[in-house]
Amino acid sequence: MRELKYDPPSYTIADYNMWEGQWELIDGIPYAMSPSPSQKHQWLAVLISAEMVAGLRLHKSDCGKCRVMTDIDWVINDTIVLRPDVAVVCDPLDTFITAPPVLIVEIASPSTALKDRKTKFDIYQTQGVTYYILADPATYSFTIFHLENGKYVEIQTTTFTIHNGCSITLDLSLILDELRNS
Repeated sequence: MRELKYDPPSYTIADYNMWEGQWELIDGIPYAMSPSPSQKHQWLAVLISAEMVAGLRLHKSDCGKCRVMTDIDWVINDTIVLRPDVAVVCDPLDTFITAPPVLIVEIASPSTALKDRKTKFDIYQTQGVTYYILADPATYSFTIFHLENGKYVEIQTTTFTIHNGCSITLDLSLILDELRNS
């Protein structure tokens, strides 16, 4: 019996830049972004972002140029481009993110849950994202990871050291209450 081999094409950032629509690129493989997220997903992203912006604003002198970004490409290398739901970035503004964000939040949905919990988890860990939060609007829960010695460890704290003495505290129970009551 003859073995058939399939070698799928591998794409780069040059290809990615020519595509229409919404995409992520992981190890040269394109992933079409789902249609616009649900209202619950969007509202959760807004609530988290607002809480983060308020935290950064409260500590403006320590937080410098750190800011909250939503739905922006992070070009990791020639074959990996991701679009976190929410990210805290402390590097200069650019067309896209070019260095690892300090904190990333991914909001799980049925179509992205596996990618968020495995593929992106591994990439964010490898790339040195200090904090990774998985938010699940279906179960009204957050799982928070902190990078320690190159590996993510689940933590319970909601205070995050962002940059040179800048830390923010997120009131996750307030966010969940507002999500439940909307």
